Amino acid sequence: MSFMNINTKRDSERGFTIVELLIVIVVIAILAAITIVSYNGITSRANTSGAQAAANSVVKKIEAYNAEEGGYPATTGLLTSAAATKSYQLTGVTVKNAAFSTQPSTADGPSTVYIQKCGTGTNQAVITGMRVYYWKYDGTAAIQNIDTGVISGTGVTCAVAAA
Repeated sequence: MSFMNINTKRDSERGFTIVELLIVIVVIAILAAITIVSYNGITSRANTSGAQAAANSVVKKIEAYNAEEGGYPATTGLLTSAAATKSYQLTGVTVKNAAFSTQPSTADGPSTVYIQKCGTGTNQAVITGMRVYYWKYDGTAAIQNIDTGVISGTGVTCAVAAA
């Protein structure tokens, strides 16, 4: 056996060192961490967009009700259980009635919106507008509201809308 054959055999059996393997594992871990953070950000923006779209849909249905019926709905059931022939029939959105201090949450999902009726008199007997709000999924625990009609002014208050 010559020295030439020994060197060739040793070179062909050479593998990766532990340091090389550790470097590859660290690089893969860093890339995985970046991907997970990016995915979470994209998901939260998508959920916020979905929640905002649901709230805008509810506002449009409330305005359609106002245009067709000559006033704002006294209960959310007037929207959610309206006949299919009505332009203000609300489907695909979960509507909850709660005081503005009641915070929507991520558990509600992006298709859930909260509604308050605003008006004057005892228990807002004369409804002048509606407040629709939804959860923003940006991690700041913030809510965003969209108002329709008159929701502030002398004697106008907003409270829980009836179901």
